[in-house]
Amino acid sequence: VFVRIPSRGGPEAVLIDGDKEAEGKAYFRMGGAGHSPDHSLISWSFDDKGSEYFTLRFRDCATGADLPDIVPDTSGGGVFTKDCRGYAYVRLDDNHRPSKLLVHRIGSSEPDTLLHEETDAGMFLSVGKTQSGDWIVFDTHDHETSQSSLLPAADPTARPVLIAARQPEIEYSVDEGGGVLYILTNRANPGEGPAKDFRIATAPVASPGPENWRDLVPHKPGCLILDHGVFKRHLVRLEREDGLPRIVIRRLSDGEEHA
Repeated sequence: VFVRIPSRGGPEAVLIDGDKEAEGKAYFRMGGAGHSPDHSLISWSFDDKGSEYFTLRFRDCATGADLPDIVPDTSGGGVFTKDCRGYAYVRLDDNHRPSKLLVHRIGSSEPDTLLHEETDAGMFLSVGKTQSGDWIVFDTHDHETSQSSLLPAADPTARPVLIAARQPEIEYSVDEGGGVLYILTNRANPGEGPAKDFRIATAPVASPGPENWRDLVPHKPGCLILDHGVFKRHLVRLEREDGLPRIVIRRLSDGEEHA
């Protein structure tokens, strides 16, 4: 069940009821669900055949009715564009590999626009959005190598900005705030040993290449950085040291941290 509650209190509104959607079907599995930036639409997906291909629908929050749009053969999730009228998603190929990034214009009968296709059969494609909401991030990856590119959420058909070309056994993930990229990576600094426990570097969005990566949270052997996110005034990271996980909050203005 996917619900929302007024932030200042009030009755709960059910937006997606999986049990209700499953009625009369031999198989039903909910996929992802998320709201548009203006809170007017809910994107949601489901598999009602057991095929693990998810169908995307869009629901009007005001009326509770699904729009006519039906987007088949997806990985189950995606992100809205900034104007809330487009939706970037990943389509699965015949081998069930997430391989194509497309954008669907909500309410349009035109074919969806292909933004990127990953032709390497050993790599998988995924899509997300930065915490700021300004950038769509799509990455190709296997279990030990990754590559990310940016698209403006206001214009997803613009030319993608590649952050760093893939290198075997080099991983990185990005978030953005205030025109700055925050990059979690195991890529070593020049002249240093491998950053096997990861570090967090920064780079300008305008020039995101590795030659411009500058350490913000240096690599610390034995302290594995697992994830990170950027907010207006703080960087948050999840790390594990001596087998124990913790969340560390770093104030961006002066670098003060607490766990």
